[in-house]
Amino acid sequence: MSLQIVGTIMLTTHAHQTAPDGRVGNKSDTIKSGMFCTDGRRRQIPFITANSVRGLLRRCAADRVMDALDTPISRQLFHCLTRGAASRSGIGAEPTVEGLVEGQRNVFAGLFGGGPYMLHSRYGIGPLLPAVSWLGHILHPSVRDQAINVENLTYRDADGNVRDIGLTTEIILTGKDDLMAGKGQDRIENYQQSLSEWLAHVTDGREAKAKKKAAEKVAKAEGTQLDAAAAAGASSDLMGFNFIEAMLPGTPLQFWLRLKPLATDAQVGLALMAVRDWANRNEVGGASARGFGRFEARLALYDDATQVSPAIFRPGDHATSYELSDDVAVYVAAAEKALSELTIEALEKAYAPMPEAKKVA
Repeated sequence: MSLQIVGTIMLTTHAHQTAPDGRVGNKSDTIKSGMFCTDGRRRQIPFITANSVRGLLRRCAADRVMDALDTPISRQLFHCLTRGAASRSGIGAEPTVEGLVEGQRNVFAGLFGGGPYMLHSRYGIGPLLPAVSWLGHILHPSVRDQAINVENLTYRDADGNVRDIGLTTEIILTGKDDLMAGKGQDRIENYQQSLSEWLAHVTDGREAKAKKKAAEKVAKAEGTQLDAAAAAGASSDLMGFNFIEAMLPGTPLQFWLRLKPLATDAQVGLALMAVRDWANRNEVGGASARGFGRFEARLALYDDATQVSPAIFRPGDHATSYELSDDVAVYVAAAEKALSELTIEALEKAYAPMPEAKKVA
């Protein structure tokens, strides 16, 4: 048995995940990777990393565990549940037989792994790739018929040449300063003095930023490094703007979570519950507080190539709430039972407390 949760999450707003080197000035590029497409061309394709989705799912499941325990837990256990490790140095401990056995059977630790013993996870998940016909050869078979056709991904320019339509766009985010806009006179104490001091502060910051840009230009031309004084220049102006590169609303992203054959029914159920809770939180990528990364989930459950459930969620208004369907009830019931029987003692066998590092005097 190799169960898989497969389908698409359809973006209903723009989505963005900052690239490792994507922040330049006031522009933030979304993460992309070169991928070889069905026509043999190599294209830069935007995506959401698997690691970021794993983190979201882990935290949703950790909330389920802590709700079930209904009692305060140690800082180390909290971080093992939500982050996978109590600290950067709190991994690589010599495992015990008791810890490994509990880690394998435990509804949470067996599914998500981690902790000081670096327990193996019993599921894997791929990146959220745009479901477009260019990537048809690497999409799950059930997703291919939902992919955007190549005819809708290209256009002909004035010379008749076929060009790609971009999968991203730029969004501008602007910052306002109500004080500089003439507001606050009746609300700020010592208004004139405060305004005068703020104007001077903003002006100094703008001048420092201008000097920094000029110094950077000279340093680049001469192949040298900025000195500390020049590098420190920064503006305090609140009236700024930033550009964010983002994927377009309406883009279907492939979701493909594969549970390993050793996963128990309870662990499968917890994975389903975590996906459901994540769908209800409805956020993927960054800038969710600004409305980015909302989506509609259309997911099915497969056992290898056999469809177990055409939809893991009940039909309804998914903008309001997602509820798991009766098709997966046996797994959910197993997870709920395991959660009700879970104890801190059992979790601390799998995620053994480690001695806290002491500060060197």
